[in-house]
Amino acid sequence: MDRIKFLQDTIIDMLQDNADYYKGTTNPLNLLVIADKENNHFQLLMQGWDEDNYTFQCLFHLDIIDGKIWIQWNNTAYEIDIELLKKGVAPNEIVLGLKHPEVRATSDFAAA
Repeated sequence: MDRIKFLQDTIIDMLQDNADYYKGTTNPLNLLVIADKENNHFQLLMQGWDEDNYTFQCLFHLDIIDGKIWIQWNNTAYEIDIELLKKGVAPNEIVLGLKHPEVRATSDFAAA
């Protein structure tokens, strides 16, 4: 299987797992998995009304750049990097894009 397709499918699977988790709670909001496979952008959005409050927020944003998964945003306590490792993504295929480049250089993951 093409490695980029594996990375795309793994990201989508992880986002869908999270959407299913949130849908299984008492959360009344919509969970939207956004997958732009052509440009390699992936998000999990939370959107909708909770009583009188409208919410629209990005929970996760990941990109595939130069054959690596870049974790660009994580608005939860969920450890995306650990879950990706469990799903078969190698540490050198994960970039903690939301961390400063100097911090990335000292992590167990790819610096860029």
